[in-house]
Amino acid sequence: MRTRVTAILVARHGGEWLDETLAAIAAQTRQPDRVIAVVNGGRESIAHELRTREGITGVVSTQNIVSFGGAVQQGIAAVPSDPSPISREQTGGAETASPAEQTQDWFWLLSEDSAPEPRALAEILSTVQRAPSVAIAGPKLLSWDHPDRIIELGQSLTHRGERWLLRRQERDQQQYDHLQDVLGVGPVGMLVRSDVWHQLEGFDPAYAVYDDGLDLSVRARLAGFRVVVAPTSRVRFAQLGVAGPRIERSRRVMRTAHREARTAQLHRRIAYAPAIAAFFMWLGLPLLAVLRVAWALIREQPGHMWGEFSSALKVFFTPGSVVASRRRVRDANSSGWGAVKPLRVDPKTVRTARMIDREAILVSQGRLRDELHFISSGGLAVLLASVLITIALTWWAITQISLTGGALAPLSPLGELWANTRTADGVPADPFTWVLALLGILTFWNPSHGVVLMLVTAIPLASLGGWIWAAQLTKNSAGRALLALAWALSPVLLGSMSAGRLPTLILAVVLPWLLLAATRARESWSWAGTASLLAAVALACAPVLIPAAVVLLIVGIAGSPRGTARVLSIAIAPLALFAPKLLMLLRGANPLDLLLDPGIRAPFAPANTWQLLLGFPEFGLDGWGGIFHSLGLDALPATLLVGFLLLPIVLLAALGLITGRVHFTVLHAVLGGVGLLTAVGASKLQLLSIGGDAVTLWTGSGLAVYWISVLGLAAVGTSVLRKAAAPVVAVGLVMALVAVAPIGVKLATANTGIVAGDAQMPALVQAAGAEDAGLRTLVLSAAGPQSVRAEIVTGSGVRLDELRTAAVPSSVTEQDEQLALIVGALASTGDEARTQEVLTANDIGFVLLKTAGESTERSQLQSAFDQQTALEGAGQTAHGLLWRVTAEGDPSAQTDDDSGPSWIAGISNRLFGSLLWWAQIVVLGAMLLLALPTGEVVERPERRRKKGAAVPPVGEAPDPEGAEAAELERAEAQAAETEAAETEAAESVLTDSAPAEPETAAPTGAANAEAAPSEHAPADAEHAPADVEHADSAPTAREAMPDPTPEVPSDHPMNKLPKFLRPAEPDTTEGGER
Repeated sequence: MRTRVTAILVARHGGEWLDETLAAIAAQTRQPDRVIAVVNGGRESIAHELRTREGITGVVSTQNIVSFGGAVQQGIAAVPSDPSPISREQTGGAETASPAEQTQDWFWLLSEDSAPEPRALAEILSTVQRAPSVAIAGPKLLSWDHPDRIIELGQSLTHRGERWLLRRQERDQQQYDHLQDVLGVGPVGMLVRSDVWHQLEGFDPAYAVYDDGLDLSVRARLAGFRVVVAPTSRVRFAQLGVAGPRIERSRRVMRTAHREARTAQLHRRIAYAPAIAAFFMWLGLPLLAVLRVAWALIREQPGHMWGEFSSALKVFFTPGSVVASRRRVRDANSSGWGAVKPLRVDPKTVRTARMIDREAILVSQGRLRDELHFISSGGLAVLLASVLITIALTWWAITQISLTGGALAPLSPLGELWANTRTADGVPADPFTWVLALLGILTFWNPSHGVVLMLVTAIPLASLGGWIWAAQLTKNSAGRALLALAWALSPVLLGSMSAGRLPTLILAVVLPWLLLAATRARESWSWAGTASLLAAVALACAPVLIPAAVVLLIVGIAGSPRGTARVLSIAIAPLALFAPKLLMLLRGANPLDLLLDPGIRAPFAPANTWQLLLGFPEFGLDGWGGIFHSLGLDALPATLLVGFLLLPIVLLAALGLITGRVHFTVLHAVLGGVGLLTAVGASKLQLLSIGGDAVTLWTGSGLAVYWISVLGLAAVGTSVLRKAAAPVVAVGLVMALVAVAPIGVKLATANTGIVAGDAQMPALVQAAGAEDAGLRTLVLSAAGPQSVRAEIVTGSGVRLDELRTAAVPSSVTEQDEQLALIVGALASTGDEARTQEVLTANDIGFVLLKTAGESTERSQLQSAFDQQTALEGAGQTAHGLLWRVTAEGDPSAQTDDDSGPSWIAGISNRLFGSLLWWAQIVVLGAMLLLALPTGEVVERPERRRKKGAAVPPVGEAPDPEGAEAAELERAEAQAAETEAAETEAAESVLTDSAPAEPETAAPTGAANAEAAPSEHAPADAEHAPADVEHADSAPTAREAMPDPTPEVPSDHPMNKLPKFLRPAEPDTTEGGER
């Protein structure tokens, strides 16, 4: 049987791409019998050029730009029907065959950007001639610029209906030349029998860009024909979009390709599904569009959102096209879907291939991080040690379900807890209330138990976070242990635990993770979203750090200008939490009120500057001052002793400061500097007073930032010591533990003043408060001669989430005057009726005179209260003397008039507060979605070579002048790459373990064969290189060349793969290392 091949060449742009393709066709060892050129779009200049070329049988021009399949169809329609003579090449130079001999026609489909190698047609013809059942064959598609790398070798479908490229972006080492039968092949280089083409009606017009060749192959399989690949038939392909998708770095091009791929996928799924299932699939497309948009947002691919939505709606509003495709499939289906099922890719292969691809892309982009080796490098031992220390220090709290004392108090029930995050009566809630609400969710049945868990687990959680942060700074196990344990047992954390300062405990747990996320924020939006949420928690717990946070944000922007948008996004969640308080500034509030510490504020004596340098927030060094005072010594010897105990850590920090990389030392110097300045400034700033005592801002928040920077430098310093690091760290830790021994003993002996939550108020008051949440108790204590401290407690006691710093008055208020009136009425005798009226009008149910205080004044108050007929003695309690109010009156006499404009203003304030609260929820929810890790690893196509820099086919000697120019271009690109790498090193805020920025990492596509060593690689909408989400920053000069593949550790799983599945070894050039 004689074989006649008609080449259908589709051209659109012309130029050098077309010239090379025509030259490649002319160089075939087995020439096609006819060449029909189709000018897609009808450009007359291209048509005229083609008519003048030798070997072109005919030229067809389309009126408009059509799909590749449409152009091929017009070219086939122009093929002469009369038999043409058979070329001598196909008969091996023998006599012309007899006209009576049967002729079999084949169509060879090419585009202007597909250049077949000299033996491409001969090899693919040899493949189909060996098996008469073969109706369609495909070549091995190679990269245009890198002909030693495979773009595609056959296609298939997963069990979920996704298109799957069997071989993609691997270096061609003839490892797949044994392959034959596949489910489908692509349209470029396809050899299809003419009778099968006409029987199947060619390409389906519904698949304009994607899946045209795959669909034709599937229908051929259903019709009983075979589809094979010819690996020895090699075709270079530039992927300009003449056939198939256009692959470029442009974000717009990538998004367009994603939309087209997604449209083809949805159309194909419905076209292949059973009738009933297809109807419901089509009916659910609008809902699917909404869900896919949400999924794209969760996957942090906002550029895909429009493509997901529009592709689903396009298929939904073109049911005629779906029906036509289903008719084509039904007409071709004579063998049943059983002929297709064995050729689908099984799920296990898909998972394995994607895992290998992910690892390979991370390696090629320099983003594959070293294993933490949590167990082998001592992380688990550190965690277990911290757990044992926690049990020893907080044994008295483990069995409690709520705690009170110091700065601790129980929480409200979950519903009230979340209600307290809203603005109430024009007073905004503290951002810390949101943190408490999230903490309460952990133990939703009893939110107060979450506070207990936070207190008990603060040391292990802080040590775990410290170890993870240390792992980013050093590989030395001793250095990691030093940072983890010294951070978890720091004076700030232990002192805050003893005083019940819950905000500082949460800050200590969050801070290492915040540093980790913030230093990686420029890598991905996921890290930026995580850093934003963690920054919101940290600032909510320590508003005094707001100025330091602003400074660090500016430093972060200056240090990584290419990631400015992501670094700036860190401020979104904190701004959302602080929005109500920021709006208060517009109403004339004091800006310094933003810095007020949340929760219960207790007076304390701030440490002096020397003690702050040692990391102690309170004067007296957490017990050392009292010990030396009992010996008749002042604070100076205690300061010197503690300084000596912390000397090893200080020396290690100095060593890390000297030997560390410049960007690392700058980061920690700025971090430590702003932390220490914050602590010193807080010790001088007094924004409110309690009674007659001025309250200083808590210095522990700034010291936490300062101390972790010192420990970070110390951890780096251990890397220099190598084997000597372990004994030095051991000595340093022991001495540091001695430095905090007094506060440790205080905790271990439960001498902290923190008790069970049900002991906050007398049992009688708590029982009455549980029944009447509005019940008010007047709590009095004798502060001194003629001095009484009074407060009103509502319900069963103070609730931590009900406190609002915006409600703390800076001067005497009407409520203070009313409270003084109540105390004066109780302390005076002779006017019982007035006392009854005042108590009833203010809903006072109990009066509690605390045991503590000046005894003489307390006795006088007790005597006066006993004479009041409005009070009934309830006896002595653990908290003091208690009286019950027995007076009855008309509380409505004191009721405010809420009529008129004040009522309208109240409604307006509540409405605005609700709208603001929901806006906060939306913003925080969006940041949470942004922070969710997607696990997506994407690769970017390489920058195309300029025209005129095309690579000659394999085996052809390159032009010397062209080689010299290419070498010059490579040298310039290498210099640019080296300069960019140095700039990046200066901008980076991490050590060598930090990854390069993904959008400026190794380019992908054909130039990055190392990026996909797997046997299988995805090619559908969310997996094809054309569907990659682009980074926001512009490409730099270093992207013009592929980055060298970082060395893979010997124990990495990739080294267990067969050699042909591993990434190809990169060419090493001087200066190529990062």
